[in-house]
Amino acid sequence: MLERRLDKSTLIWVVLGIIILGIAGATLWSAFNTKPEITASQESAVSVPDFRLTDQQGESLALSDMAGKVWVADFIFTNCPTICPAMTQEMARLQSEFVADPVYFVSFSVDPERDTSEVLSHYAAEYGADSRRWHFLTGEKENIYELAKDGFSLAAGHNGTELLHSTRFVLVTSDRRIYGRYDSRSKPAMLRLRRDLSTLLEK
Repeated sequence: MLERRLDKSTLIWVVLGIIILGIAGATLWSAFNTKPEITASQESAVSVPDFRLTDQQGESLALSDMAGKVWVADFIFTNCPTICPAMTQEMARLQSEFVADPVYFVSFSVDPERDTSEVLSHYAAEYGADSRRWHFLTGEKENIYELAKDGFSLAAGHNGTELLHSTRFVLVTSDRRIYGRYDSRSKPAMLRLRRDLSTLLEK
């Protein structure tokens, strides 16, 4: 009987420990991902600030290179074992669906020290990225984090060795205005992104 009680007691503590860790993790992520989605009307006056980074081909890419183009941006890193593969797969689907349209894609690495142009090139190839339309960018970490937070109003940072970033895609207009933000994990949000892309392409 004593062994059974000990086993039950141990099990209870293990379960409680898992619950506490789960709550702590959710709280930590909430601190990095508290900004609500903003509608297109609210974003109408918000513009992407200038940047100049390096793409997967080792070439410089600046905001001026995206002038006149409608594009979708996200923040990922190639060594991410959790949300990044799903985000990149979703971006690849958009590339495929809008293959006949002038839509471009930009994926900023939040782990630029490891994500060199060569690493990004291999990663891009794994997802069938068209280098003429889909740019994977690396550069100085501080610049990328500042661009994410102050430019796109998206979470980006780290907790020790753990990298944290938003799961949202950002739609940018041809005159570099932020049209909207969309949670890549949400089917309704991604449907809205597709509708908004079609709307911008018709203008």
